[in-house]
Amino acid sequence: MLKVIDIHTYYGDSHVLQGVSLELDKGSVIGILGRNGMGKTTLISSIIGFTPPKQGKILLGGVDITHVAPHLRARMNLGLVPQGRRIFPSLSVMENLRVGIRKQSSGKWTEDRILSLLPRLKERGDHKGNELSGGEQQMLAIARALMTNPSVLLMDEPTEGLAPLLVADIGKIIGQLKDEGLSILLVEQNVPFALKMTDYVHVLSKGTIVHSSLPDELWDREDIKTQYLGL
Repeated sequence: MLKVIDIHTYYGDSHVLQGVSLELDKGSVIGILGRNGMGKTTLISSIIGFTPPKQGKILLGGVDITHVAPHLRARMNLGLVPQGRRIFPSLSVMENLRVGIRKQSSGKWTEDRILSLLPRLKERGDHKGNELSGGEQQMLAIARALMTNPSVLLMDEPTEGLAPLLVADIGKIIGQLKDEGLSILLVEQNVPFALKMTDYVHVLSKGTIVHSSLPDELWDREDIKTQYLGL
């Protein structure tokens, strides 16, 4: 579904991503782990098109999207749940959702179906974004991304700032999306959560992938956890 091939991304003269490659298959969840400032969000920005790489390629469904504009990538079924949620605080839950509607979209993620997956949002439908709890805001960010009917979903720190019970709720949602066949690239600081949710993980440090393995294999690598994840 998604293939990243040897990408190099810069912020000005700063060489942030230095030859990152990974592959995300249909219905799988791939985790990107690492300390703050190691390039995880830059990787998301490169894939969605906010900060295109200067070298390398990004393929979506076999199509080269390396130089495609972000809004066109969304039309090609690439969805984003951004770090910090970025919902519209002055809009209601339902208004936030309808911002994500794609014209002429015939995908399975209809408004009714999303609200059945996330019934709390239906209960809070008339409330403004700034009246929601942190967990409800995160659910709204996920729901808004689903309204674009993605086949690949990029999730940047979805559990950030959430209490453990709410983290568990987000985990259930990710599990349900995976069961629906959605491919997910998950950037996470919460290592135990990420290892529970993913099929495969990459550890990013200073713009390069320094470790790749099955989740259980990473959990057994005390050297990697200590040096690159701060555990």
